[in-house]
Amino acid sequence: MKQRALYSGLLVALALGLVGFWLLDHLERVPVVQREPAQREAMRNPYLALERFTERQGGRLARASDARALERLPPGGTLFLDRQRPHLLSAARLQGVLDWVANGGYLIAVAELPGVADPLLDRLGVSRTPQPLRARQPPGVLEVNLPGGARPLHINLAETTLRPGTRQPAWSAGRRPNAAQILHFSVGRGHLTIAADLDAQLSNARIGDNDHAELYWSLLERYDRSAQPQVLLLSRLRMPTLFTWLWETAWAACLAAGALLGLWLWSVVPRFGSIRPEAAPGRRELREHLAAVGRYLWRSGGLAALLSPAREHFQRRLQLRQPAVAALPPEARATALSTLTHRPATAIAAALAGPADTARSFTAALRLLRNLERDL
Repeated sequence: MKQRALYSGLLVALALGLVGFWLLDHLERVPVVQREPAQREAMRNPYLALERFTERQGGRLARASDARALERLPPGGTLFLDRQRPHLLSAARLQGVLDWVANGGYLIAVAELPGVADPLLDRLGVSRTPQPLRARQPPGVLEVNLPGGARPLHINLAETTLRPGTRQPAWSAGRRPNAAQILHFSVGRGHLTIAADLDAQLSNARIGDNDHAELYWSLLERYDRSAQPQVLLLSRLRMPTLFTWLWETAWAACLAAGALLGLWLWSVVPRFGSIRPEAAPGRRELREHLAAVGRYLWRSGGLAALLSPAREHFQRRLQLRQPAVAALPPEARATALSTLTHRPATAIAAALAGPADTARSFTAALRLLRNLERDL
């Protein structure tokens, strides 16, 4: 019984060994490529795959978003201009870029969409038109024949075509005459390439389609004058903040303004310390009180209230000295006073009962009342 069990175990082990040997001889381990969703870095940087591809090929790609980088471009090398740049590409800055190209630089620029201003294309006389709907049919592949290239390269067809002006390109790529997708110009000792949809073709999602990556590297090998391709990619351009610009261009004025502001604050901010004793209030005289009341009525427009006591005082003095004149009606009273004092009756009537709306009429009436009292 024990020998039979031993033989059975040996047979099972032999069978398993033969099956395992057959599996090892007929099966092969191969890598399986599995596409994963974009991680945070790839979502933040749409050209992450382009950067890694450039480094793997032996070049270097630096990505920037500060428009001031256009003012300090290194000699030679390649400048890759993305879309959304018209508001930052002033005439002086554009001329500086073109001068840099003429001195041996290589510029790759993505054409703005039709309807969006593009100073660079306007300078070259290149116009943009959208393709008709019937031309946007799959597979939508364009054949590009680079000068001296080993084979034609294939890229995705763009929805925008470029039409050169009076300045003819060195070479172009397009399905129809005068409707290209890529235009290449020679500018002095440098070169300039305008592409309609190169930003999308070199993005993380489409750089592996067709021959997009090979076209990019072939352009660098032909037109980049540095020992190893050096690419400056300007994408999502933005201007520095107001405070950054002020500090970089007017730091001396900023320091002076800050010092003046500090001195002003020092002069107006209350100090903390011992409380000073308040001065004992002085006793006011009645004359000061009356003067304050008069000033208040003068400023608040109460001239009639100030003139009324003066008229009452004159009327009492008139009753004491000339009771017969004081008993007359106002018109006759003014005439009688004019006869006694030899002053105009109209002025006397205005001083006795006329309005005192203005400072001039008030002072004239008060002066005349005082003179009448002296004359009587």
